[in-house]
Order: sequence, then C-alpha cells, then structure tokens
Amino acid sequence: MRRASVGIVGVGAAGFKPALPGISTRELMFEAAALAYRDAGIDPRREVDSFITTSEDLWEGWSITDEMVPDQLGGAGRPVCTIPGDGITGLGNAVMQIESGVAEVVVLEAHSKASDVLDKEAVEDLAQEPSLMRPLGMGSDTLAALEMGAFLEGSGLDLSDCDVVIENSRKRGTTNPLASFGSRGRRGVSARPEVISSPLRRADKAPYADAAVAVVLASKRWARRNNREVVSVDGVAWGSSLPWYDGGDAAFAGYARNSFERAAEQAGLRRGVRGLDLIEIDDTYSFKLLQHLMSLALGKEEVSAILGGRRPALNPSGGSLAVGNLVEASALHRLYEVVLQLRGQAGRRQVRHARSALVQSWRGVPTATGGVAILSVGAP
Repeated sequence: MRRASVGIVGVGAAGFKPALPGISTRELMFEAAALAYRDAGIDPRREVDSFITTSEDLWEGWSITDEMVPDQLGGAGRPVCTIPGDGITGLGNAVMQIESGVAEVVVLEAHSKASDVLDKEAVEDLAQEPSLMRPLGMGSDTLAALEMGAFLEGSGLDLSDCDVVIENSRKRGTTNPLASFGSRGRRGVSARPEVISSPLRRADKAPYADAAVAVVLASKRWARRNNREVVSVDGVAWGSSLPWYDGGDAAFAGYARNSFERAAEQAGLRRGVRGLDLIEIDDTYSFKLLQHLMSLALGKEEVSAILGGRRPALNPSGGSLAVGNLVEASALHRLYEVVLQLRGQAGRRQVRHARSALVQSWRGVPTATGGVAILSVGAP
C-alpha cells in the first residue's frame, strides 16, 4: 500500500460504561487526553499545534460546545476546531492540517455522555428533516426498521444473518474490557425477541454508552525527529449520500461505498477489503453492518465468509453492539481498537499478524453520512 505522511503516535480512552453518573463530560475528556499524551510522550502545552473535537451541540445540550474543550485537552489559548461530525471526519481534518503544513502535531477528541440525555428519542427526532420527515412522527428506530426490511429483501440476506452478527458481537465482546454489553455465558438470540418495529428487534440495536477517546496525530517527519513509532493513515474520506427515504438505494450505503473508493485510491489498495488484515465496521444496527460490508465492494457470499471467520477479521472489538453506541465517538473507538491491533497491544482479542486495517463509520439515523479510514504499520 501507499503510505501517507501522517501517522497516529498516541491514543487514550476512558469510560466505556452504560452510564457514568459520578464523572462529568469534561473529566472524561481529560482522562482520555491524559492517557493519549502519556502514550505519545508529549506535553500538550508545548508540542501540540492544533486541537480538534468532533461534537454536536444537539447531543451536548448547549450551544458552542467547543468552549468546553480547551482546558480539558490542554489547549487553552491554542487553536481549537470543532467538527460537527464523527471521528473519521475529524481524522480527515487533522490529516489535512498536517499535510498542508498548518500543524505538525494535532490532537483529535470525541466523547459521548449519552446517559445525561434524558430523552434520546427526542434528540434523534429533532435531527430529522423538518418539513417532511419530522411531521410524519416516525422515530429513528421506525425508519431503521423500514430500511432493514427493504435491505434484507433486496440483498437476499435475512434475520438469521443478523443473528450471526449479534452472536459474533457478543462473543468478541467477552474479550474486550471496554465492552459493557458483550455476552458472558449467554448465547444466541431469544426465540421470542422483543420487537421494536418489525423486523427490527431490541437485540439488533446498539445501546448507548458513555466514553471519551483522544488520538494524537503527527507528521512522519516529526515522528522520525522524536523517535516515535506511528500507525500510518494511508487513506481517509467521508461524505453523504441520498437517504433511502429520499430516493436512495437501501441495498447499499452510498456514503460507505463512495468513501471507501476514495480512501482506497489514496492508499493504493489494489485488492480491496480482501487485502486487509482486519476491519472495524459500523454496527449501530445489526443489519447496517451487513449493508456496510456489501457497500465495500463485497458480494453476499463474501459477506457470509467474513461473518464465518474468513480474513479480514471483522470487528475484533465486538463493535457497537458489544461496546455501545458512543454517538460521535463511535468512530474514534474503532480507530482506537485498530491502533491497538496494529501495534500488537490488543490482548486476548489480538488479530495475528495484523499489519493493515480499515475503519468505517456512520452517524446514525436520520443521516446518510459516514467515512472510511485505511491504516497500516511497517515499511512501505
């Protein structure tokens, strides 16, 4: 693969519980950032040129949420950029800042304090298009259920494939200390599962969780000068596509396909997903993982083979179904997992000989927005 001039030199994560009532959002951010700085071996007040947070006022509960970022990240009096998007979008902006010469070291942060949101459904509904979709009164889960039905019918996959996704997530979650919802002795999907909105079942949806993740990126030149090992960011792209209810195709996710094609071109990935060692794919809903896989230029048989354990390794972290829906931090958690894997630091869930990986993100209903990042380690 073709490696870019930007790499990840430090990561930190904190929280990862269904609820953290005893710690504030700012404390959570500080803990993750402190761990990332220790991992990177840097002083944020002297060696960081720019700070980026991916957060959304809608979820935070107050406007101009980036005002709460500088002190927690050690960026007081320094450039701080707010990206109203997910972690892959933030990653892309960090890469652009470094490759353009604006900065040599950038800190990227994202967090979720979903347990502080009293009515999550109301927040999701407020995000819907106001003139047509919101007046219909259909919540995010109802929209997801309609898309799920259309996707399963058009793809030839069915609920048994979703069951495999859920079971795999639960199993892998048992080896991940950050997974609050991995199974511990419980196997299979209930014979009479709770249905949210047919065909969507409660088990198909990732529950919310609280967490914060911080990532330190630097130019390869800075890393060589300071003797730091890096995980190379070889390609990153993000974008939006037409939602299925506005005429888009439910058979695949346009945002995932378009982002993958652009990121793969940047990385010089000639064999597509098959040339990678592991992939961390969004599974906010079980069927979305299947849809996202098929959007990465994979056919039904290849998807089934990967679900069955064929390389690339799929969601060794357990995914959101095991770790939780971390809102805008979900993508950074996947990035954090991939960095640990490529360093050989993932413990019991370590993928053998992991040298290259892909992270894919989605911002959730009602959006059709997401991104893809391709990463690697080792000599070009």
